[in-house]
Amino acid sequence: MTLFDLLFLVSALFLVICVLLILISAMRSRFDRLRWWTRLLLSYLALYATALLLTSLLSSRRVFAPGQRRCWDDWCTTGVRAFPPDASATPVCPSAPGTRVWLAEIEVSSAAKRVRQRAPDARVELEDQQGTDYPPCASWLGQGTNPPHALSDPLGPGESFPVLLPFQLPLSQQPAGIVVRHGQFPGLLIIGDDNSFLHRRTLQRIAVTPKS
Repeated sequence: MTLFDLLFLVSALFLVICVLLILISAMRSRFDRLRWWTRLLLSYLALYATALLLTSLLSSRRVFAPGQRRCWDDWCTTGVRAFPPDASATPVCPSAPGTRVWLAEIEVSSAAKRVRQRAPDARVELEDQQGTDYPPCASWLGQGTNPPHALSDPLGPGESFPVLLPFQLPLSQQPAGIVVRHGQFPGLLIIGDDNSFLHRRTLQRIAVTPKS
């Protein structure tokens, strides 16, 4: 837990207390206290929102090197490589003029010691060298004789598995990395969190190879 995580928890508790005191003051017709607690609540909300937005806008983007593991608690992802499919392979995405399909290989792993876990809300986009993100153009793919894995598949303690996804990029662009989105709340409201409002999402760079 970071300092900003703790600040969010303390702020949430403070706001609950303020709301309760406002309700009590209203029920007892203590309008002087009602106005005081309301002003305090609104002032704190404005101060917290300002800190949240300024931190998001002024913070530099986090970038992970190719092969470097990124974790949310004990659930982790690693950008392995991106490559175009073999020319003789069956097309995996609908044909679109001026585009090329890239396959992105991602390793999903668990740093947990005891518990089995999964990330049902996780999703991934492929970012090109100009900073544009692209959603997958088809579903998960298998590799060789291995069945396809999804980001949301369960993991045992210390386990890992590869995920293969196809993306469609303009012919003029190459992949730069992956952007993994995992959970919006409460990260959306935590100062400095990767998921906080207006914060640019973390990039996990990925090795680009000319062919599989």
